Amino acid sequence: MKKKLLSFLLTVALALSLAPAALALGAFADVTDAETARNVEVLRLMRVLEGDGAGAFRPNSSLTRAEFCKMTVVLTGKRNVVVSYAKRDVGFRDMKASHWAAGYVNYAASKEAGLIHGLPDGTFAPNRAITYGEAVAILTRLLGYTDKDAGSIWPDGYLALASAAGMTKGLSLGGNATITRAQAAKLFVNALTAENSSGVTLLSLLGYSCDTTKKPLTIWSIDLVNGTLRLSDGTKPEMAEPMDSAVLVGVKGHVVTNAAGKVVTFLPSASESGSGGTVRDDAAVVVGADGSTAGFDALTGGAAGYSVYRNGVAATTADLKQGDVVIYSASANAILACDTRVAAYYEGCAPTPAAPNTITVLGGTELSVLPTAQQSLSQYKPGENLTLLLTADGRVAGAAESGSGANAYAYVGDSDAQVSLLCGGSLIELKLSGTSVVNANEVHDSVVRVTQTGGGGKSSVYLSKQTGVGGDLDPVKKTLGARALTDGALVISGGELTSLQALGETVVPEGRIAFARANKSGEVDLIVVKDNSGEHYGRVTVHEEGALRTITVDFGKEKGSETKESNYGVKTGDFVSFDYGSGGAFINMAPLTRLPNVAASAWIGDSVVNYGGATYVLSEQVICYNRDGGSWFDDLEAARAYGGKLDLYVKDGTVHVIEVHS
Repeated sequence: MKKKLLSFLLTVALALSLAPAALALGAFADVTDAETARNVEVLRLMRVLEGDGAGAFRPNSSLTRAEFCKMTVVLTGKRNVVVSYAKRDVGFRDMKASHWAAGYVNYAASKEAGLIHGLPDGTFAPNRAITYGEAVAILTRLLGYTDKDAGSIWPDGYLALASAAGMTKGLSLGGNATITRAQAAKLFVNALTAENSSGVTLLSLLGYSCDTTKKPLTIWSIDLVNGTLRLSDGTKPEMAEPMDSAVLVGVKGHVVTNAAGKVVTFLPSASESGSGGTVRDDAAVVVGADGSTAGFDALTGGAAGYSVYRNGVAATTADLKQGDVVIYSASANAILACDTRVAAYYEGCAPTPAAPNTITVLGGTELSVLPTAQQSLSQYKPGENLTLLLTADGRVAGAAESGSGANAYAYVGDSDAQVSLLCGGSLIELKLSGTSVVNANEVHDSVVRVTQTGGGGKSSVYLSKQTGVGGDLDPVKKTLGARALTDGALVISGGELTSLQALGETVVPEGRIAFARANKSGEVDLIVVKDNSGEHYGRVTVHEEGALRTITVDFGKEKGSETKESNYGVKTGDFVSFDYGSGGAFINMAPLTRLPNVAASAWIGDSVVNYGGATYVLSEQVICYNRDGGSWFDDLEAARAYGGKLDLYVKDGTVHVIEVHS
C-alpha cells in the first residue's frame, strides 16, 4: 500500500508540474524519456507490453525474438490460443513446449497467423536479440503484406513497405541492427495507424476504432483512484481497463475503442513543434561554449518558450556549460542537458564498430548509440579505453579519448548488484557482470565516482565513495540543515528516483541521509536517503540467567523468532529496530518511537497517519501485535477491525509496528 501511495503522489506531482524527464515517467521507474513513456503507456494499456517483474522496463536493452512474438500475438488479441499452441510442433527444434514463449512463437509461425519464419538451420533462436528488419517484417505481415509483396531482397523489401505504410516514422536503423525496447515501443505505436495498400489501418484490421480525421482531444485529467479520464470536450469515456498512470495528462490525441465501445488506449497525435519544423528525437547537440544555444533550433524544430533542465534541475540557457549534451522533450517543451562523461572500456557493439547502434561497456551494460554519435564512436573499437558522452536518458551522444573530462557518478544500493549511473537526472542500471569491481563492499548506500579501465579482454570498475554535506532534511521547508534545496532537487530513496513531496512532511534525520550534494551556489541539488532495507523490526523478550543475558526477537505471525546473547539495554515488551553484525549478532538495537492512542480520524486511508503535526507512512511490512491476547494479528485489516486503542511504533517517519490494546 505504501508503494502504491508513493507512486500516486509522484505521478500527480509530475502531471501538475509538467516536469520533463528528470524523474521516472509513467508506470516504470527507469523510463525517463517523455516520448518513450507515452509509447509505453499506449501499449501497456493494451496489455501488449509489461515490465521485467521488478518495476523496470529497461528501455535501452535489446528485445528477444520470443519477446517480440509475444507482443505481436497479444496485440492481435489471440492470447486464448497460446495454451493450445504451446505443444504444437511447427518445425522449430529449439522450441520445447516448456519454453515460456512456446505458445506465442508456435502460433505466430502457424499457417493461420503466418507472421514469422525460422532460421535456415531449422531453429527459431527465441533468446536471440531481434533485428530491426525482422521486427518490421513481422508487423508488416500483420498489416496484410506477404513475402511476395516484399520481393526477394531481405530485409530491404519489407523496410520499403513499412516506410510507405508510415510504420517507421522517427526510426532510422539498419535492417540488421538490434532494436531496443524503447525503439520497439515506438515501432508498435507507429504500426497501429500504419495503412495497408487498401488504406486500412492496423487498428481497424484488429477490430478497434480510432478516427484520426477528427480534431484531436486533450486528456485533461486522470482519476488515479478510479482509473477514469476526462477529455477536453468534457466527456468521461468508459475505460476497458483503469488507467493507473498520469503520463498522458495534457497530451493531445485520439481514443481507441474496442467493439464494445470502451476505451482501450489513447493514441497521441504527432508532436507539434510550434513552427512547422521537425523535432529530432534521434539526435543531440553538444554545447560548444558556455551558454551557447547553437543547434537548438534544428533539434527542437524551431519550438520557442522551452524550459531548460540541467542534470535534472531547473536551469536557464546561461547555466549550460561547454561539453553539455542536450536533447529535446517535445511533450514538455523542454531542453534536457546532461554533463555525464563516463570513462569506460569498450567491451562490444552491434552491429559493427564502424556504425554501432549499441555499445557494451561497464560489465555488460548495453547503451543505445544516437545516429549523430556514430562518427565519433567509429574512431574506437572493442578492446580500447574511451570516454562516452551521455544524454539525459542514457544514450550515447559522442565519444572522446580516455580520461577526457570523465565525471560520472553512480548510486550504490544495499547490495553489490545494485549500482545505477546518475545521468542527467536519470538512473541507468549497470550490470557490472564479467568485470572486477573495486571497493564494492565499502560503498553500500552511497554515491560514488565510477570509472572503468581495461585491456586484453579484461576490465575493472572502480567505485570511489564521495563525501557530501550533512544535516536533517526538512521536506516542507526544503532545507538540509542550514542549506536550501534547489527547485526540483533530485531525491533517491529506496534505490529509486522519487520526489521531495513523496517523502511526506516528516523531517528525515541526518542519520538517514546517505549522501547530499551541494552545487557551486551552496544549494543542495541531490539527496540520497538510506532505504533501511537491511533493518529488522520486532518485539523483544529479555532473559537473564546469572551472567548470561539473551534477547528473543519476535518478528510477527508466520515470521518466527530468534534468540541471541546480547547486552543491549532494552526490556521485555519493547518494539525495536536492529541490524545483523558479524556472526549474525544483533547490532544497533534500539526501541522504536511510540505514538500512543492514535485516533481513527488520524488515518488517511490505510497507509498514512497524521499525528502531532507530522505525517507518517506505513511500511509495506508493518506487523500488528495484540497486547490483550499476547499474540500477532494476521494483517493490518484484522488489527483495525479488533477495535480498542492503537499505538504506533515508528522510525524515520515510517510506521513499522502497530500495537492494539483495550
